[in-house]
Amino acid sequence: MAQINYSPGIEDEGGLPVMIADIIKGNLNAKPYRQNDFNALNGNIYMHAHDAEVDMTMVFEKGKLTVHGGKVGEPKVSISTDSGTLLDLANLDVKFGLPFYFDKVGLGVLKKLFVTRELKLSGLFTHPIMLTRFTKLMSCR
Repeated sequence: MAQINYSPGIEDEGGLPVMIADIIKGNLNAKPYRQNDFNALNGNIYMHAHDAEVDMTMVFEKGKLTVHGGKVGEPKVSISTDSGTLLDLANLDVKFGLPFYFDKVGLGVLKKLFVTRELKLSGLFTHPIMLTRFTKLMSCR
């Protein structure tokens, strides 16, 4: 079972960090086979929602996740966009064990990443496996 913790004060504040952690918890409960992806993650993922002025760091330590407010350590993956696009990541479909980018939601994410640049993502080429595993954890589909 996944161990998900919050740094002091985060759970009381609620908002986007708690929502993202709840999405991951819910997905692990609904799709226990994704536990392997959770257990394999090791490193920090930083997320910034510029419209909500919220940033958070998820520190994964092979089977344990701690959610922090702000930027913690040196993230391997950083995602910066609006809060709606962050939540769109939860609507990406997963096919054959990989995120599927060739439907309406997936193409919208790709457009924001490569065309309009509304989605900024570092670590795409340096940590693609980590990013893929994280995307699978976020996906409700």
